[in-house]
Amino acid sequence: MKVVVTGGGSGGHIYPALAIIDAMKRRVTPLEVLYVGAKQGLEQDVVPRHQVKLVTIHSKALLVSGYVSKMSGVLAAIRGLWEAMRILRRFRPDVVVGTGGYVCGPVGLAAVLLGIPLVLQEQNVWPGYTNRKLASRADSVLVPYEESRNNFPPHTKIRVVNNPVSIRLTESRDVARQQLGVDPGITMLLATGGSQGAAALNHFLISWLPRLIEHPEWGLLWMTGKRYYPMVMQSLSGLDIDPKRIQVVEYFYEIQRYLLASDVFLGRAGAMSLADCIAFGLPAILVPSPNVSEDHQTRNAEVFMSRGAGDMVPESQLMDRGAETIERVLKSQDLRQRMAQSARALYNPNAESEIVEEIVKVVKGRGV
Repeated sequence: MKVVVTGGGSGGHIYPALAIIDAMKRRVTPLEVLYVGAKQGLEQDVVPRHQVKLVTIHSKALLVSGYVSKMSGVLAAIRGLWEAMRILRRFRPDVVVGTGGYVCGPVGLAAVLLGIPLVLQEQNVWPGYTNRKLASRADSVLVPYEESRNNFPPHTKIRVVNNPVSIRLTESRDVARQQLGVDPGITMLLATGGSQGAAALNHFLISWLPRLIEHPEWGLLWMTGKRYYPMVMQSLSGLDIDPKRIQVVEYFYEIQRYLLASDVFLGRAGAMSLADCIAFGLPAILVPSPNVSEDHQTRNAEVFMSRGAGDMVPESQLMDRGAETIERVLKSQDLRQRMAQSARALYNPNAESEIVEEIVKVVKGRGV
């Protein structure tokens, strides 16, 4: 089978695409994969490291303000469509799989125009602009929650399948804590603002850390983001921090080990952060980013709350309500257990297999 995979602009689109590719490599033979990304996108750094062939096209965001920016986006999309048509004609894939992001638009549209089967995988409750526009022409659209169905055009061919998360670790929680050098007996909060960090979360944690230090039964694993790390460490220089309880790092290079070692998650409501919480059964205190398109993180957080798997604090209320919300969860083992059970109930360990199954089904159904 020959497959083109496309999606980019952020890790939230790239890493699901790579997870799908990895799952297909394990289940489909023979397989040839080509990743089509955006020029100057994050995928240029990430995709080649996974031994996947990458080509790039011109593409820019369309949901921007200003006439010049909008026209620049439209012209890039037109140029990207021409480039995508040329790539697809040359590679002749059996199917195109798109995970969203503005680069997915030209490639997905090229697939439709050339009569190539198109499968879309949406990570968020509220779908991105590209996937919404392509959905009615796709052979299948994979969404993570039932609540996503009503956010697509009528007659869209939807299948509900969790975002793909492959748990690579086999060790226990205690072993993970031992490897990280943290106390095995405390309640551990995992805090992160995503791969780049988040200023609001970092400033909140700086102000709340003295309170945490007063509670020896609590601990903190805190990823600041590389650009914020020097500022955070300078702000904490006067505090007596026990590394067995509190660890501050610029980046989680082994994120699954940190997830396994933790009891509660504090961070953004990006789709893949929630997928990790579901996979590891972590209660989540979510602070949706106000800077994302169409406020989709708030919609993700609302679904998590409705299932009893977490709580939400708007960023504008973080300094006022954050400490109270976190401490309520840290203090109550019963509450954490209920939230954890609700999170685990959302997990589908067969998600990757079901996504591959759907892609193969679409290819066979079109007689490719």
